[in-house]
Amino acid sequence: MALKITCPQCTAEFFVVEAFSGSKIVCPQCTSAIILALKTQHPSTHISGPKAILPSQMLNIKEEAIRHLEIWLDVPSVSIKNALSMIEQDKAYEVWKIPKGESNTFREIAAPADVLKHIQRRILDRLLYRIPVSNASHGFIQGRSIVTNASFHLKTAGAVLNFDLKDAFPSVDAQRIKHLLVRYLKIPLKHLGGNIPHEALDQAIEMLVKFTTYKGALPQGGPASGYLLNIACISLDKTIYSLLQSYGNSYRYTRYADDITISSPMPFPQGLQEAIETAIHNSGFQINPKKVRYAVRSQGQRLEVTGLILEKDKVRIPSQKIEIFRAIIHQAGSLETQNLQPEKRLEIQSIIAFIKMVYGKIPYRIWGPYKAYMEKHGIFMPRKTSKAYLSLYPH
Repeated sequence: MALKITCPQCTAEFFVVEAFSGSKIVCPQCTSAIILALKTQHPSTHISGPKAILPSQMLNIKEEAIRHLEIWLDVPSVSIKNALSMIEQDKAYEVWKIPKGESNTFREIAAPADVLKHIQRRILDRLLYRIPVSNASHGFIQGRSIVTNASFHLKTAGAVLNFDLKDAFPSVDAQRIKHLLVRYLKIPLKHLGGNIPHEALDQAIEMLVKFTTYKGALPQGGPASGYLLNIACISLDKTIYSLLQSYGNSYRYTRYADDITISSPMPFPQGLQEAIETAIHNSGFQINPKKVRYAVRSQGQRLEVTGLILEKDKVRIPSQKIEIFRAIIHQAGSLETQNLQPEKRLEIQSIIAFIKMVYGKIPYRIWGPYKAYMEKHGIFMPRKTSKAYLSLYPH
């Protein structure tokens, strides 16, 4: 429906579509800013506006929100209140830094306390997984990994362009998380059980934001953070898909957490890389310029995706990394059993799980020192290897 407007400044007449009270428009004639105040044709129609709430009412609303969160998440209300209290007292996270691999740069890891970690896991399982994310997402998706991320490009890649989103997790702030939860979860939350008052629903969303953010941003280390990053990247993924389609149908695009890969059978045309960089910036993310990589197979360059090498019919771990793994296992096999620390056992277990994830079996180069390691420390290979849930960053 189009609405006819007369500019109060220059009296020019024009039409506005999808107008609603409070809309800000600009006169196309004199560029004056105009705020619409629409009159309803039915004087008896009530238009809701701001409503004052007493402190006692606010307390009741908070209790109502906690009651619904308790039902939605299957978490006792006392745990919810304890987690909220720990967050308010800044006691909900243990924070440490690990080297990024670049000189003098570190990645901050914020690990939630057990009660908050349990709540975040329930938020992920019960609520966030209801939100479908882009097909480009390969990180923090069940059944997907860096192997599926690289393998998607295997058959057609002749040229590969890699980007790394700089500080991707902390760049997603609490306000953005709230916007995403309102957009994708607010309506579904109304249908999870009994009726929830509007004010209590808003309060529940505020609590969900508190549970999933740390110091006003997405923490790296929480169970829900990875999938929330995928949700925050829905718009970015859609934009890149659309951009690539404008260049043809031969391009492939994946994103493993903050690691973006685009491949094509042929070298990229001029201007495409710049267009992708602009799309990333316009989506609220920054690019790490030190980790932009472009390689073309016909020029003898190695095609690499999330730390794995693309060959004609398979993906493989770089030989230098295999040698590092072999040295770590050999060194552990030379220790006396009483000197083998639990951390070292876990490291070996993670290395073997990673290698088997890529190759499906343990290659000969690793099997020798690994067999010696197991024999030295009395470790027996189980008949059926249990699943190993890994969170590996190749960079």
